[in-house]
Order: sequence, then C-alpha cells, then structure tokens
Amino acid sequence: MKILDVISLKKVYRTGSEDLTVLKEVNLSVNQGTTTVISGESGSGKSTFLYLIGGLDTVTSGKIIFKNINIASSSESDLTGYRCKQLGFIFQFHYLLKDFTAFENVLMPSYIMGIPLQRARLRAEKLLERVGLVARMRHYPVQLSGGERQRVAVARALMNDPVLILADEPTGNLDEKNSIQVKNILFELVNEYGKTMILVSHNPELADAGDRHFHLEHGVLSQV
Repeated sequence: MKILDVISLKKVYRTGSEDLTVLKEVNLSVNQGTTTVISGESGSGKSTFLYLIGGLDTVTSGKIIFKNINIASSSESDLTGYRCKQLGFIFQFHYLLKDFTAFENVLMPSYIMGIPLQRARLRAEKLLERVGLVARMRHYPVQLSGGERQRVAVARALMNDPVLILADEPTGNLDEKNSIQVKNILFELVNEYGKTMILVSHNPELADAGDRHFHLEHGVLSQV
C-alpha cells in the first residue's frame, strides 16, 4: 500500500539576485513497510529532499502526499502533529539533550505527546535494551561513545511508534566499526517493527541495503 507520493517537487533557494535550484520536478512513490535509499554527492540536495518530506522546509512547487494529505500545503500546527505522530527522525548528528540521560532522551518524544508515563517508560527501556544500551541508559551523552549516542538516537526515533522513519546520513559521523553496528541495528529494528524508511546517504553499503535505491544528481532523482 502506498503511503507517500512526491509529485513534481521543486525547491529553489533565492539568494539576492541569484536562484539556486536544488530539486527539479522530483517524483517518488513509497509503499508501506519498504526502505528507500537515496544516494548522492554532498550538496546534491539529499538532505533538503528529506527535510521537505519531514515538513522542516517549504517547497517551491509540487506536492508531498502522505496518507492523502498534502504536507506541502499544510499549516504549521498540522505539520507539528505530523512530525510528532507520524515521523521518526535520525540525523547525522545525534542531537541528544546533553543535560538528560540516554533514557530521558529516548523518553522525551512521548513526554511531549502526553503519553502515560508508565507506558512510555516501559517502551523506552525496551528500545534501549534492543539497541544494546540498557546498562548505559542512566548515562549522559558526554559519557557515551559516538556509536552509543547514535544508537540512542535510533531508539528515540522509534519511541512514538512512527509510521515513517527519515534518516539523514545516520552513520556519517561514525568510524567503520560503529557505522556497521548502527546500520545493522537500524535496519533490524525497521524490519522488526514493520516501519517504512527513507534514508539518504553517500555510503554505498547503506545504498545497497534498501529495497530500492535512487540517486540524486543535479536536482534530478533517478532509480538505480
């Protein structure tokens, strides 16, 4: 079943007298329960594309249809609900809150949504156990390695049971060993929980791990 349809998506940044076209009439359909990987060089527009789907940036023209709703024309309040209830974000940098423990960081999305605390605590503990960090959940980000912090970010992205995971270079800041570990955990959890994922990366190992692989170059998206 199709849950996302990107139609003739265009993004132009206007800086003074010059226009920079990042995306040119991009089209993409995504079925539920699949993983779509988008590769491309740095600066090719991969992250911009992901942020547009996530409602973190505004489109110049085109549509982003998620479950029959056009995200590209939604109000900011509707976008907030969309991001909180439907999406899980994983970025290249973990963006953990430094004054909160790993457990508290994972718990945060459910706290914001007002989910009953006991239920949220059980899910947070289960997710941290699943990413191999149950013994480290009372540690603060500064006490964790880069790979551990990114595994916390993966658990946090799944906390509110999102429909769609958006992953932007999730292993980009890690060494080879931790990159492989985070990649394996991420794909295992996406499959285990039946999630849909769109992942952007220049890492060829990640590109080959999805159900479909697209390449973005000069603003044009093409299937590999």
